[in-house]
Amino acid sequence: MSKLSRDWFNRRAEDAYTFADDSKRFFSWDRGRDSYSSFFVRNNDSLKVAAKMIGSIFRVIGVPKDFEYTNNVEANSRNPSVQIPLSMLRDKKGNYLDKDTELLDAFYGASIQNAALATMQTTSEYYQTMKARDTSKDVGLKDLLFTVLNTERIDKKLADRLPGYLKFVQKFKNHRYENAPVVGEEEPAQKRLMDLIVKMLRYPANISESDLEEFEKPVTAIERLLKKYGGIPNTTAECASMATSLTNIIVKYTEDEEPPPPGEGDDEEDGGSSSGKSKPKLSKSDLDEIAKEMIKSLINAEEGNKEGAFTKEFEDFTEDMIPGAHHIPNSKDYDEEGFAEDSTVVFLKADTNVSAYKNALHKVDGTKAAVLQKLFARKSKDQAFVMKSMRSGRLDTNKIAEAVQNVPTIYERMGRVTTNKICVGVLIDESGSMGGSKIDKARQAAIFINEVFKNMPDVDLYMYGHTADTPSTHLTYLRVYREKGYVTDPFSLGSIEARGNNRDGDAILAFAKRVRKNTPNQGLLFVLSDGQPSAVGYSGKSAIEDTKSKVQKAQALGFQVIQIAIEESVPSAQMFDYFIKMTDIKNLPNDMINYMSRKVDKLIKERVTL
Repeated sequence: MSKLSRDWFNRRAEDAYTFADDSKRFFSWDRGRDSYSSFFVRNNDSLKVAAKMIGSIFRVIGVPKDFEYTNNVEANSRNPSVQIPLSMLRDKKGNYLDKDTELLDAFYGASIQNAALATMQTTSEYYQTMKARDTSKDVGLKDLLFTVLNTERIDKKLADRLPGYLKFVQKFKNHRYENAPVVGEEEPAQKRLMDLIVKMLRYPANISESDLEEFEKPVTAIERLLKKYGGIPNTTAECASMATSLTNIIVKYTEDEEPPPPGEGDDEEDGGSSSGKSKPKLSKSDLDEIAKEMIKSLINAEEGNKEGAFTKEFEDFTEDMIPGAHHIPNSKDYDEEGFAEDSTVVFLKADTNVSAYKNALHKVDGTKAAVLQKLFARKSKDQAFVMKSMRSGRLDTNKIAEAVQNVPTIYERMGRVTTNKICVGVLIDESGSMGGSKIDKARQAAIFINEVFKNMPDVDLYMYGHTADTPSTHLTYLRVYREKGYVTDPFSLGSIEARGNNRDGDAILAFAKRVRKNTPNQGLLFVLSDGQPSAVGYSGKSAIEDTKSKVQKAQALGFQVIQIAIEESVPSAQMFDYFIKMTDIKNLPNDMINYMSRKVDKLIKERVTL
């Protein structure tokens, strides 16, 4: 059986027929992993604990705060919700299954796809999507095809924005396909054609050229249809239109029987030959019933029990999956004594020191800050454009004469080019080992970064310092120097100073989570440190390994973590994938300009909307 030589949508076999594009990724966190979820969770985490990681994943994707969570597919027009298919991880009695990394990958993938559907469509598009997936209602063949096309459309968007997460979505698709009922050769032709079309759209790796030969005529018609749309549709309206056309092809399809050999078929009750007759066709209602079952088995993620009697447990899960979220009101009304992120990390509001800030500012090269500002300003765009001579869109009033002559290219389309916002975070090591000239360099470096980004409208800036065990042992303290809606006083950076110990791993991960709670944007997190983790019960090789692990987890939240190493005590490469070595503050501006100029194209991406 020969393999498929060409995918309808030009997806590559080496990318598992997805829209993956590794050139858009900051780092290859999945390299060498069969189970992607192993990157996010510990070896001893249960499925219940590991599942809560989706809280962080949802924040990266940007699920709106006013969205509710549900375990079942719903089409609720008043309360938009995102499905968390927790029942995938539970048996029919509602008990969590034993740890299964492949199942966890599929669970993450289903949750990510549901979140992408919620955030990468308009509200009306999302309701249309959920309605087509809701098998408790009257859905059918057109809904199945629309849902498959639309999820592929959103997966393409996800590949552009968060290509690493698309790998989980593919794991979910494969999981559903492997557990779906097999459509055998004895099934009616229309059902087999329906199965073939869904596989071509969603599982092309699972078909061969011989599968296409059986349905040569409808496949040819479908290829012409896809050329008309130029591949995967760009809007829900186009998905619905293509789904209607595909539905008509399936409904009208008739499988002609081969003429029987001479001498056979003469004993028919009607006395005639069966030559030229067709096998019985399925009715539209039959096809709709088959389609509804395919939506359940291939699209929706419900497995095991329905949440039903476990409503309270589901509510507890969704409350716990975003730890500390209910402690962080939008008003940023923090306790003056600080805010406990969890039982081991505390955030404190920083003091102000105007004189120390101004003294450090005099030692910073302001001209280099202006160079970086111009670099980012040139990349930022927000401008409209018009595309003329289109085959669809708004009628171009300058082409009325052509319209009378039935010229097809008489339309124009309005579009806009914008660039995405980014965030920049800074975490300063304020441990005792940073005393003397090191903390002076760190303060100057932080102020330089503040000068670069503080007035950029398309950059959110977050700056913190960290120490540990002072005043209470076993606690990590992060001082907030700059945070949108909470601390914006630049002179607070003047109060940066060496204090106590440093539990680097805990501080970096808490820092990344804090920034992620405040913004869905991707960006850079700079860590200014001398690279020596040391705190009560936290030192040596184990502390270095813990820091490396938590740097990776911080990067999994959608950031690139870069150490600015100040007279490093531990080689940066042991803990960080990206680093800038700083022996003299005077060299930092040039080093940062060189680094940013290489990264700016990946950080600030153009988005075109029509």
